[in-house]
Amino acid sequence: MNKDFGYILGANIRAERLRRHYTQDKLAELLDMSINYVGKIERGVVIPSALVIFKLSKILKVDINDFYKEIENPKETVKI
Repeated sequence: MNKDFGYILGANIRAERLRRHYTQDKLAELLDMSINYVGKIERGVVIPSALVIFKLSKILKVDINDFYKEIENPKETVKI
């Protein structure tokens, strides 16, 4: 079964949060966002903006690329 981009991204963010022993509530506080939004990111319901990804990388002290582990490149055909 193919897992979609949002699901994998959210799972990777959740894994990094748990490695730092942060609760969703603590991460939401550090991001200055709601705990509901953090939960939606981690479940893949919403895709965070570039700014949020940047903030997450600074807060969790992780390279941004680590959030994108295991995400396959989509095979898109561009027709001109």
